[in-house]
Amino acid sequence: MYVACGSVGEGGKVFDCMPVRNPVTWNVLISGLTKWGRLDLARSLFEEMPVRTVVSWTAIIDGYTRMNRPNEAIHLFRKMVTDDGIAPSEITMLTIFPAIANIGSVKVCQSAHCYGEKIGFNSSDIRVANSLIDLYSKCGCIMSAWKFFEEITDARKNLVSWTSIISAFAMHGMGEEAAQGFDRMEIGGLKPNQVTFLSVLNAFSHGGLVEEGLRFFERMVNVYQLVPETKHYGSLVDMLGRAGRLKEAEKVALEVPREIANVVIWRTLLGACSFHGDVEMAERATKRILEIERGYGGDYVLMYNVFAGAGRFNDAERLRQLMDQATASKVPGHSLV
Repeated sequence: MYVACGSVGEGGKVFDCMPVRNPVTWNVLISGLTKWGRLDLARSLFEEMPVRTVVSWTAIIDGYTRMNRPNEAIHLFRKMVTDDGIAPSEITMLTIFPAIANIGSVKVCQSAHCYGEKIGFNSSDIRVANSLIDLYSKCGCIMSAWKFFEEITDARKNLVSWTSIISAFAMHGMGEEAAQGFDRMEIGGLKPNQVTFLSVLNAFSHGGLVEEGLRFFERMVNVYQLVPETKHYGSLVDMLGRAGRLKEAEKVALEVPREIANVVIWRTLLGACSFHGDVEMAERATKRILEIERGYGGDYVLMYNVFAGAGRFNDAERLRQLMDQATASKVPGHSLV
């Protein structure tokens, strides 16, 4: 109870006072510590455990995965299997997959696939199979994702299975394949949800299939009567912006209902304006952004580049001064390459 409420210190005191502890006691505290970001303390307790179960290993592995420390999560997984001789559960596999995706290693992805096949999880748990589709895609192997998807029988495939492969096509800019997958899913009698439509819209956006995307958006609203969320509107703005149809993109941004309006939509439009050199619309988008949030430096930098690209250096310098006054910060990017 203490840990669930965030009172980790109080939970620790109760734990220390207990005359007898069993693995469940240890697991509760370790899981709670990882949940609240106290990973180093959780690891210390984990190392002190007299008897470690698969639940204990899964909890600490999940902690490293959630804290964006994938290499350590994978190292612990291997140690669990090889050193302690503990077989992972389906939940353990689902916990380690995001860590593998984070490092983008095809070799480790294939090893996880083979291990899941060996212990029977791939065929017995559709959650593991669906996650493997997503994992292959995030590691850059769209054909492996597609091949594995086709190996799953139609009787086992659920909505998540289809959404996973459609998302995989979207990630790789394969809009037509995503649409074909959507059609096959409908023929199979499964009703798409908002996540499925978002995956298709993203695929059309990355594939430059604007008209198809607009039709699918209308289909989502009018045929399936699903209420669009912020991400759906953002995908439409991105799709139109990539195609240079900036007036339509701005019109969509302005039509987003107030209760779900988000700065990300205007940032997407600003990015499109920067790419296509529309200074006036970029100024309008920047004004909207700064009305919502003023502390992100990337917005200022992007607008600075728009002004500089148009030769309006005085305006660019004025914006840089405004950025300094607002003490805006920009998180540096990083790459696995």
